[in-house]
Amino acid sequence: MYGYLIAAGGCAAAAWRFRKLGARKRLYEAALLLVAGFFLAAVFDRMDEGGYLKQISRNGPGRGQEEKHILVDAEGILEQYPMKVQVEEKKLTRKQKQEYLDRAKEELDQVILGDNPSLEAVSQSLYLPEALQEGAVEAEYRFSDYEVFDTEGNLIAPLEEPVLVEVTVELTCQEEVCLYQFFVQAVPGEKTAQESFAEKLEQLLASENNRENADYLVLPEQLDDRKLTWKEQKENRSGIMALLGIAGGAAVVFSEKEEKKKKELQRRRQMLLDYSEIVSQLSLLLGAGMNLTLAWEKIAAAYQSRRKRKEVERREAYEEMVTVLHEIQAGVGELQAFENFGTRCDLSVYRKLASLIVRNIRKGSKGLQRLLEEEEREAFEQRKAEARKAGEEAGTKLLLPMGIMLVLVLVILVVPAGLTLNI
Repeated sequence: MYGYLIAAGGCAAAAWRFRKLGARKRLYEAALLLVAGFFLAAVFDRMDEGGYLKQISRNGPGRGQEEKHILVDAEGILEQYPMKVQVEEKKLTRKQKQEYLDRAKEELDQVILGDNPSLEAVSQSLYLPEALQEGAVEAEYRFSDYEVFDTEGNLIAPLEEPVLVEVTVELTCQEEVCLYQFFVQAVPGEKTAQESFAEKLEQLLASENNRENADYLVLPEQLDDRKLTWKEQKENRSGIMALLGIAGGAAVVFSEKEEKKKKELQRRRQMLLDYSEIVSQLSLLLGAGMNLTLAWEKIAAAYQSRRKRKEVERREAYEEMVTVLHEIQAGVGELQAFENFGTRCDLSVYRKLASLIVRNIRKGSKGLQRLLEEEEREAFEQRKAEARKAGEEAGTKLLLPMGIMLVLVLVILVVPAGLTLNI
């Protein structure tokens, strides 16, 4: 903040000087704008600077926890250390929970009706909210007769007569549970104009079907002063075409996902194969007297040089090593850069290598070469195991073409023998 104020003061002095010397109006205005900018920067810097905290307010019931980012100072050990603090929602007393549950019952009595006039005349679906009291109370519903209502509160089929159904609601408020039971009466719904007209039409067709000695069923052309038009319903193949289109789109998406999965698998295998070589080079260079960063840089530079000469293809593990150097050059600390390396590689062996490097940077490089030599032996054994596994997979893939070739050979041998016997 003080830096901004000093800069604003300097710009103000320059503006006053320009005005005294009769400088151009543009210079004077520019100086004033700089004054205003630095002054506002100082104000916002002060506003954005967090004050000292003694407590953090909690969210109300039902609004969930909140994550706060704060800085903590501990005398002699921590200074402006960033921490994430999970602030749970406000915990209620037993009495307060009971009050919320009571109010939830009253709220449910009002909202569950939906578009129905009352619980004694339910002809449409019920509204079953999963949360009440602004999320503070959760609700689960059960019905005594699932042939009338489904689990979502929808009427399943038209009714011929009223049916009484018991509803049980389990209300939960911060582990306080309450059962709320009541009855609703499902009644037959009023028929729409379409349903009434269709019923009359069915009755008219039934009477036409009862005519004796009739070779044809005559379809009525008019009913209730409404003109009727009849058309034979045929199989609609447009739906099949749409389904084929959807299936084709899904196949494209699935193939893309499979391709990504295949590329990721290839990347992991390539990095595992390169691991023993990287560890071996690090161990060799450290043994020659280089420090870790210089050895890392030499390996990455050698890879980049070979890539430019097109002597090697892209190797993901070496690319990640180059990224570490770029991060360090960009101002990221060595510890953070090597930790990021282990995270990006996302393989246990590379995370272990990053952990070894970080631990030895903190405590000094003594003993790192010995650890890398041990890791090199383990990596070599793992590489041999991966090679055996790849060989077994390749052998499995050859089974199908070998089987086809066997069938062809049998056909070549058996068919001429069979023709000879027929002759």
